Order: sequence, then structure tokens, then C-alpha cells
Amino acid sequence: MGKGWDFLNQVSRLMWDGSFNPGWNEGSRVRDAIQRAGIDANALLKDVADNPDKYDALIERNHQMHLTNSCGHYGVPTFDFQGEPFFGQDRMDELVWRMKQYGLTERTNEHGETA
Repeated sequence: MGKGWDFLNQVSRLMWDGSFNPGWNEGSRVRDAIQRAGIDANALLKDVADNPDKYDALIERNHQMHLTNSCGHYGVPTFDFQGEPFFGQDRMDELVWRMKQYGLTERTNEHGETA
């Protein structure tokens, strides 16, 4: 869908916003966060319900990648870029900085925001 960063930003804030956040997964909170990420939440949730094997395979692939990553570290969230671990939301800015050193460029999304 091309919205991975937006999804990560919105949904992970439900769980890790720096405060105790009970009930982050209750009611329409997750659906609302998916919508804020610019994803049609109804379509995504229907696809998950209609194609559970597809999503189970994606989860298993991600799990296997964590077990075999080149940085030797795993957890949530962990990014491995060029063998360097970026563990936790506190290192996401450093990950983007490092990726820019390798040519990542910023772009503007459909809302005129830099992404």
C-alpha cells in the first residue's frame, strides 16, 4: 500500500506514546489509527479476515527475518540497515539519518507533508 511508515507512526503511538495507555486496542482506536495513516481500514481489515494465510505468512516471514538479521539483535521495533541495529522508537530518527547518508530522499505525500 506504500503506507508502512504512516501505519507504523499512527498505530505504534497507540501502544508507545510515553504514557500508560490501557485499552489501546479497544473500540475503534486501531481502526481510527489505520485511517489516520491514509489506509482504508475497512478494506484492510476485510482483507485480513478474508486472507488469514496471507497475513500469517507475512508474520512468519518477519519472524524469520528477525531470527536471521545481520545486526544480531531483534525486538520490537528493530530495524537493520547495513548491519547496524536501530532498536526502539528512540532510534528511528537515527535510522532515517543513516538512510539519508545512503541516498534516501524526502518526498511530499498527498497531504503536502514531508515523508
